[in-house]
Amino acid sequence: MNTDNRSTGRPRQVAMVIRNAYVITMDGADRIIEDGAIAIDGGRIVAVDTDEAIEARFAGDRVIDAKRAPVHPGFVECHMHASFQSFRGAMPDQLAEVDAFNSFESVFFNTVNDEEEYLAVVLASMEMIRNGTTCFLEAGTVLEPSAAARAAERVGIRAVIGDAFIWDQPQGMSQGMLETGCAGCDAAAKARPTLSRAPRTYDEAVSRMGGELHRNDDPDALVTGHVVILGLGTASERLMMVAKEKADAAGVVLNLHQSYSPADTEADRQRYGGVDPLVHLKEIGFLDRNVVFGHANHLTDAECEAILETGPSLAWAPAASMMWGHGGSIHGRHAELWRRGANIALGSDSANWSNDFDIWRQASLAVLSARDSHGDRGYLIAEDGLAMATRAGAHACGMEDRIGSIEVGKRADIVIHTLDRPEMIPTTNMIRNLFYSSRSKSVHTVIVDGRVVLEDGRFVDLDEPEILAEINEASLALIGRMGKTIEPNRLPRGTR
Repeated sequence: MNTDNRSTGRPRQVAMVIRNAYVITMDGADRIIEDGAIAIDGGRIVAVDTDEAIEARFAGDRVIDAKRAPVHPGFVECHMHASFQSFRGAMPDQLAEVDAFNSFESVFFNTVNDEEEYLAVVLASMEMIRNGTTCFLEAGTVLEPSAAARAAERVGIRAVIGDAFIWDQPQGMSQGMLETGCAGCDAAAKARPTLSRAPRTYDEAVSRMGGELHRNDDPDALVTGHVVILGLGTASERLMMVAKEKADAAGVVLNLHQSYSPADTEADRQRYGGVDPLVHLKEIGFLDRNVVFGHANHLTDAECEAILETGPSLAWAPAASMMWGHGGSIHGRHAELWRRGANIALGSDSANWSNDFDIWRQASLAVLSARDSHGDRGYLIAEDGLAMATRAGAHACGMEDRIGSIEVGKRADIVIHTLDRPEMIPTTNMIRNLFYSSRSKSVHTVIVDGRVVLEDGRFVDLDEPEILAEINEASLALIGRMGKTIEPNRLPRGTR
């Protein structure tokens, strides 16, 4: 039904109009409206058209002049650990990954308190907004999910969160997560008498699973819930199938790590009797369109066919593989699967794994590494990266009906860039300038759910310097309680 006032000849009053915009809609037809405008009301997009048409039909309580700069849907972060920001940069650059898990991560999780988790997620959320990301899917590693929800709501970013460390057969560094209590926790946290900070048994994991789904009772909530298990061999098949059933019943995605490194991929293959992991998961009925696998760096031909047949999403985190030398950018099948029709989204993983939450960076690395590994400049192009960051990300989060494109009826999660950057000049091709030159550097204004969160590069409702100083002080105190000192940088031997 048409809701404007063309029949009366008077423009319809709406909350906001974005004018003079180069609108990259990312809709099903990949429409670009070079002299476009967007009308927003009630947190939703009510019209997308030429600037002339929108001016004739709508009057905004607020009008934002995009000044001919690119405007696109907010990016969607599909694999991230939101609380690790607390110790970003604390790991030595040459540290082996097994030592990183054992001497940093497990110590961190048995030390961090709820307020420190909250501040870490505030930091991560601010970074994402600055880089043009308006929604994130958390990987199920914030020990107190309500802290993550509170942080996301304070910053004004959309979040899809789940329960922490859902597993029933933890192994390796995971076993260190079974300690009760935490150093530095407040009295309330220490008073939890019967629960460890992570489940220890199948029954305990099942009882905690889906605890954040209550957030979906409000269809307009900024923070919603999904079902998440950690994966990487820490969940039995029985627990995995219960998770699948719960996600199906709730109509949400099921999120887990899968085939991150050669070691965990081979361990899965062995526990499945020599069968490729995703082939086995297909055989037991686990693979489906509502499943999203974080990483999936190491796949066989048979696993690729299983993905194409059943439709799960992959959250590709190229920088994380590169950071730890896992070979996903060389041997990964993500680009090939994308070209064959699979849904490939993007993720940043965490601080100390790819070290920043910038989906522009991940999209760029995805496109460029695919070209390099396949020896083909056209294997992926800028538009592929943009689609992974928007439509595909929304699908992976189970929110394709709400976000991921600038279309009538969708939530108004929108990023406005500026042309006042050297990288955007000359204005020859906006998409190529954005993707290969400016990326997140030209982000100017960010709107989430119809509300301006960042304007002219400044947070509207946050005192950024004060918050960053508070977070830095808390993080350094946490690292100290972890028993860690920040090592100085050292030049390699032989360097002059």
